[in-house]
Amino acid sequence: PYRIILMSLSLSFTLSPSQSPHPHVHDSIALWLPSDRILSSEKPSLQVDLNEQISKMNSQLANLFFEVRRGTCENTGRKYVAFVNSKEDELSKICTNHSAQDLTYFRMILESIVLSDVGYLNSTDTLTLCSNVSDQKKITFSHGKQLLSGWVKERWLLEDKTNNSFQLGIRALIELGQYIQAGYSDHVANCAICRNLCIYGQRCGECNIKFHHHCLHHFISRTKTNGDVRCPNCKAELLSTS
Repeated sequence: PYRIILMSLSLSFTLSPSQSPHPHVHDSIALWLPSDRILSSEKPSLQVDLNEQISKMNSQLANLFFEVRRGTCENTGRKYVAFVNSKEDELSKICTNHSAQDLTYFRMILESIVLSDVGYLNSTDTLTLCSNVSDQKKITFSHGKQLLSGWVKERWLLEDKTNNSFQLGIRALIELGQYIQAGYSDHVANCAICRNLCIYGQRCGECNIKFHHHCLHHFISRTKTNGDVRCPNCKAELLSTS
């Protein structure tokens, strides 16, 4: 009943906020799990606690510079697990199938999404960014479309066709979350409900704290009484826009 999707080609960034962000890629595998628990049998008594298993795996993987990380898609609320290479060295930086221009383009997209108030970038602006890459060899719109399609397929980006926009995909959230928090600490916030990084979400109109749309939806469904839903921080009335 649980599908696992294997993906290759993992993108990462230098995490030092004092330097210009320099993206690079290295090999890793990401596993998608649509549940907090892995069922090893149909019998509930044989369920495996995922948090416990991840902790055990990471204690063994630390010396090998690998790590298992968890994340949640900000658009759908689906939960993911990624097995990533955590070593930052020159060897990992040159293991790439993308050119320097391609990676610069991706960094520009990521930065535009992170710095936006809404947590996404419309499709036209996303494609137009490729013409702003400063290099002797420009990225054409045709190549830019190919890159966007590939990054969506690899889950670095998520394309929301309901409003013609791009958001950060689950792989970017999992593998680049530390980079985003370190490099853009003045611009990002954690969700007030799940306490994880929140790029695509909704803010309270009174105290300005931020929620994932899916977290707010679940919060409202649990706490709504007589049509009155209050912010857990300032108790102002909340309305879900999800």
